[in-house]
Amino acid sequence: MQNFYLTLEIINYVCCGVSSLGFVVQLIYIFFIWLPPKHLKEAKTYHKIAVVIAARDESEVIGSTVESLLQGQSYPKDKYDVFVCADNCADDTEEAAKKAGAITYVHCDEDPSHHCVAYPLRYLMNKVLADYPGVYEAFIRFDADNHACPDYLKRMNDAFDLGYDIARPFEASTNPTQNNWAKVSAIYYIRDCRIASNFRERCHMDSMLTGAGMMVSTKIIEECGGWDAFSMIEDSEFTIKRMEEKHRVHYVADAIVYEDQPSTAKDTFARVTRMGHALNNVFWQKGWRFAGHFFTTGRISFIDLFLQMAFVPIGFMCCTWFPLYYIYYIVAHLVNAFGNNWLAGITDLNGRLLTPDGSISVLMTLMLGIVGILAAFYVTYALQAWLALELSKKHMGLKNLKGYWSGIFLSPIFMVFYGIADTLGVLMKPKWKKVGRNPSKKNL
Repeated sequence: MQNFYLTLEIINYVCCGVSSLGFVVQLIYIFFIWLPPKHLKEAKTYHKIAVVIAARDESEVIGSTVESLLQGQSYPKDKYDVFVCADNCADDTEEAAKKAGAITYVHCDEDPSHHCVAYPLRYLMNKVLADYPGVYEAFIRFDADNHACPDYLKRMNDAFDLGYDIARPFEASTNPTQNNWAKVSAIYYIRDCRIASNFRERCHMDSMLTGAGMMVSTKIIEECGGWDAFSMIEDSEFTIKRMEEKHRVHYVADAIVYEDQPSTAKDTFARVTRMGHALNNVFWQKGWRFAGHFFTTGRISFIDLFLQMAFVPIGFMCCTWFPLYYIYYIVAHLVNAFGNNWLAGITDLNGRLLTPDGSISVLMTLMLGIVGILAAFYVTYALQAWLALELSKKHMGLKNLKGYWSGIFLSPIFMVFYGIADTLGVLMKPKWKKVGRNPSKKNL
């Protein structure tokens, strides 16, 4: 029994060390919050851009998205076009997109059950390249529910003109104060952009791409033979592949895209479990190699991205190992202190058997430690949420944080929910579920 107890202790210390890596990174971000966003030099040349949207049964929102892109951008009208691929649709997505002014294509799979956006995205990009050879210099991808700030294409054009072949934007929300679920989801992405992505760009590191508003040069798409990432988290997989090819992935702070956030627990859970399952698979298939790339290249972005992708495995460990271990730990010490000692063999770190009073002392220390860790966790994430919003107010056109405070205070709790949902996503294979849209509640 003594050896069993000591083995569990050693395993737990290893797990504590691994899980603390992600937490330490969050603290580092706070220390560098003072770094201002990077503003790019305005380009003198307007490059030809293809805006591409893959949409399945999105007639509810696709029309307003296309209209906002075609009518709401300050970019010269003759320098960009909007393309929509209606993917295995059972509604009038194509008709709504075409009526709004998009150039449309229809994509049909023999087996459409995969619900993977990568297939219609590849189809659409290949059609644009084939039907308009040599016309477009860059692709910008939007989702069907995305809206963009008026100078979005200008800011991405600035990046492209400076030689940025791959870039992601600042992500905000179309419904940031709809309810608490929408608030915490919106704050999650704002925090990731203003704190994490801003730190990476200012320190010449790479960011993780997200589907909403990402820009990729035509040269890169042609080099890799078209879109070549086909997991359920295709944007992260695309990032991994391009970084392995030694390409940079930039963050453009002044290009703001607005995305409709889930506004119910059910929709949030469905989204996070699906992403957790996919990211866990990508991590074990490809992402773990990034730790090795760091040691062979010295490129710090590899270890940074490794830790980003390790969020799901680490969260899984926190939601499984720690509860099981500490339940056993508490029960063992309680029995040692008050029972018949049927779990004899509990020792201290020096291998000495603990007395009943020693077990009570250990439990008290454990309780204090748990309270301290939870308090540090809560303060760190709540502080990050507040700082990210406070520093982004002007950026997003906000006069104050009215309507956001409950989201700030709930952000740490949302991270726990996020970790649990990710864990369940690892343990099962979530099926695709359509997330409810909020077309009448846009709050740009």
